[in-house]
Amino acid sequence: MKIIMVDQDSSFDGNSYRSEPLGGTESSFVCLAEALSKLGHLVIAATKIKHAIKIEGVSWLPITSKFDECDIYICNRAPELLSKAPINSKKVLWLHNPGNYLKKLKNIKKLLFNDLVLVCSGDYHFQTIPFWLKNRTVKVPLGLSDEIFKFSRDYKDIPEPISVFSSNPERGLIWLSQLWKEKISIKIPSSKLLLFAGYETYGGRKKSLIKNILQNVKNLNSSNIEINKPIKKKELFKKIFFSRIMLYRGDVGETFCLSVAEAQGLGVPAVVKSVGSLPERVVHNVTGFVVNNDDEFVRSAITILTDDELWKKMSNNCMKIQRENSWAKVAKEFIAAVI
Repeated sequence: MKIIMVDQDSSFDGNSYRSEPLGGTESSFVCLAEALSKLGHLVIAATKIKHAIKIEGVSWLPITSKFDECDIYICNRAPELLSKAPINSKKVLWLHNPGNYLKKLKNIKKLLFNDLVLVCSGDYHFQTIPFWLKNRTVKVPLGLSDEIFKFSRDYKDIPEPISVFSSNPERGLIWLSQLWKEKISIKIPSSKLLLFAGYETYGGRKKSLIKNILQNVKNLNSSNIEINKPIKKKELFKKIFFSRIMLYRGDVGETFCLSVAEAQGLGVPAVVKSVGSLPERVVHNVTGFVVNNDDEFVRSAITILTDDELWKKMSNNCMKIQRENSWAKVAKEFIAAVI
């Protein structure tokens, strides 16, 4: 089949995924495109790039390109892109944010009279979809990068008490940093919170806001917090793999949380709050803890950071049960769900 995928928000392609920090939505777009190509489909991916290029079998084009025909036309996030769909193509709207924005009048007009399928990433995400679109919505999870499956553990060496944060700073980073300084690291003086976060991951969007958040973290003057610029995925996976835990508050606006899924796939237990999609990413008491308040968060974090046997058990559980969704598998499910 000929498949066209379009995203109008950022300038990125397959090389961006390999050489630059990239957000979860953009990373997923690249990985799905390449997985579909490996299945034998002819895949064209259009973003805000300026020049055409072919990478890993995917033809990348500027979003301004005109498309004459295809079998499946996948819009990333934006309903307005449906108007560019070739005649007689199967239209798909791939959602990555809560579905509330679909209720806007400008979007209702584009969706109500269009024959299309909406793709969301799980149960929590599905609940945010307007009721009049639910019968046209399917659930397909995001996948894990092939790089993650190259990592394995023998558990002879236990990681140092290092926590890692690799998500959007807007999603609770100041809260986490304060909690780390005042209640967690004070109990474990040798511990470190490694941050890999910045506006670069999001193509420069919200630059001033994100810089302000990071400055607030710097102002805490904690020797147990290390701020790093975002790094490309392959390097980030290594940093996560050699950490002991991922700590994350979560956000109601997050419908999948790829950063936690990646950490779990790398065998890193997590402590998260029962917010948004996080209870779908972490298996409570098995691959980490899903908690309801700050006190539980602190106790759970300290426990995993100090209890070697518990860490080994949870890490092993992560490796066994949190690697089920490769992009190759997800791509097959995606096609089966929308045709």
